[in-house]
Amino acid sequence: MLKAAIIGFGGIAQAHKNGYIQLEKEGKVKLVAACDIRKEAFEKVAEINLKSDTTQKADFRCYTDLEEMLAKEKPDFVDICVPSFLHKELAVKMLNKGYNVLCEKPMALNSKDCEEMLKAEKKSGKHFMIAQCLRFFPEYEYLKACIDDGRFGKVLGAFFNRNSAQPTWGWENWYLDYNRCGGAITDIHIHDIDMVRYLFGEPDAVSCRASDCKTKYDIVQTNLYYGNIPVTANGCWTAGQIKFSPYYKVDFEKASVLFEGGKVTVYPEAGAGDAFQPELTGHDGYTGEIAYFCDIIEGRTRNEKNPATSAANTIRLIEAMKLSADEGGKRLFLKA
Repeated sequence: MLKAAIIGFGGIAQAHKNGYIQLEKEGKVKLVAACDIRKEAFEKVAEINLKSDTTQKADFRCYTDLEEMLAKEKPDFVDICVPSFLHKELAVKMLNKGYNVLCEKPMALNSKDCEEMLKAEKKSGKHFMIAQCLRFFPEYEYLKACIDDGRFGKVLGAFFNRNSAQPTWGWENWYLDYNRCGGAITDIHIHDIDMVRYLFGEPDAVSCRASDCKTKYDIVQTNLYYGNIPVTANGCWTAGQIKFSPYYKVDFEKASVLFEGGKVTVYPEAGAGDAFQPELTGHDGYTGEIAYFCDIIEGRTRNEKNPATSAANTIRLIEAMKLSADEGGKRLFLKA
């Protein structure tokens, strides 16, 4: 069984922890240690906008010194769950030390840092993956399958939406510091932007409008151009205490597929049957991404689903969106 260690034990790390609890039961990987500079991080449940149970108990050792943890535990891979502005520095350091690295999204706050991370990956010869969890949630895997196998015909249009209250639970309030987080466009909106790329490939052009709330680019509306197919993604951190709510609706020639309230519903065209909810099985996205990374490390699969190069391309697209937003939503063409 592989051994893993988490670096940074805030809210998202506790969601990862639940994945390790499940995967240890399956004999795939054991979480042996976690490190956080704050001792209190191990003594309380972090407030996050996830519905997952963060109170599950796991048997692992806790450290406040990274070098001590690495010396004593010798994990097969490290799982980086620190704030976004620290991703590049820590991922490069761990790759240079010879560790396989799973790193939370966003890959980094700019494409230059992403390039440094990719160079470190290549030089190290180790496995490196960004935790773009939506690619592993059954609700989105089902949508991907519908598009790939054409069961409902061609896609005619797509809409994605993701909302949350302003995240005030971060260490030193880092979410509300644009230079350390990158705003909602880089933190919450990036989920759907990455998913659009995963589903449809690289867009021909993009236009984006955004407004500021507490930082920059906190309320975002993005149009992505794929020929004549309209694809739109909205994302925001509102000033109000809105509940976290992901949503998508994709219209095909023969049906519409809608994800709302945690459920996927298929609405066939008139006369083709009643609406139904497909049976979805498998791990949640956090558990799924860890399981997939374990399979990569052990040579059971090649990383064709979620390579770090793809995560870097998502950051490049985010940068283009910011340029568009700065120019009032100007359409920027991305392909020659």
